[in-house]
Amino acid sequence: MLRRTHPHFKSACRCLGAAVMVLAAPSAHADGVSVPEAAKFLLILAGSAGSEGRVACKELDMVFQLKKQDISVDAKANVAWSFTSEQTRFYAGQGKLVICNNRKLFVDGGAIAFERIGGRLTIFVHQVNLGRSGITLPDSFLRAAVKM
Repeated sequence: MLRRTHPHFKSACRCLGAAVMVLAAPSAHADGVSVPEAAKFLLILAGSAGSEGRVACKELDMVFQLKKQDISVDAKANVAWSFTSEQTRFYAGQGKLVICNNRKLFVDGGAIAFERIGGRLTIFVHQVNLGRSGITLPDSFLRAAVKM
């Protein structure tokens, strides 16, 4: 234990303070897309999938963002935003086009994921899960996506 009189006490306190600030900072997905940015893509995809202006969503931050953009949160919409494995399995079980913040959720039934790789937005499409949803997306969108 360092005493206040120890020559390294001040620098140790600065380091500890910085570490506490980093740990207390809200967690952000290093490879994720921000909620406002994802909401814009949801609006576009919902329109392309025949669910114009409607998205199923249980994630509170996204619900607020969708409402700001005049998108109604509707459990009957055929497009859903998923943030967790449980949500992904639930929506996929209902036959919805499940859009995720991470392609790790493809295992649970996610069809589209938005991620940042090297700071650049990358769209991933799981073709089998997309096919299961019964929704077809424009070829222009599919050409721009990484297919898995």
